[in-house]
Amino acid sequence: MGGDCDEGSGTINGVMLIAVAAVLISAIAAGGNVLLCISQARSAADQAAIAGAYSASDGDFDPCLKSRITASLNDAAVVSCTVVEEDVTVKAEVKTAVPFVPSVSRMARAGPVECH
Repeated sequence: MGGDCDEGSGTINGVMLIAVAAVLISAIAAGGNVLLCISQARSAADQAAIAGAYSASDGDFDPCLKSRITASLNDAAVVSCTVVEEDVTVKAEVKTAVPFVPSVSRMARAGPVECH
């Protein structure tokens, strides 16, 4: 008569195990997406800064335009762009698929280096 108390507990334990596994998999997927977007933002910022620096060294009027175009081709947006002589500093932002981290951004600077 005392053994009837455990009836159905296996089902509850199974549901809890599946729920915990789903939460862990979701957390891992969200973390992976954020890391991927950070890498994409870093790459886009690097490429946009280099494109802007080449544009500045060629004497273009608006090197930041070239930076914005290059960033958009890499699915990123330029948040800020600063030009000092031929040095270009760019901050690129990439949207994520994670609700509590809507976007990530990275900065890069490029320009000519004097050879001695």
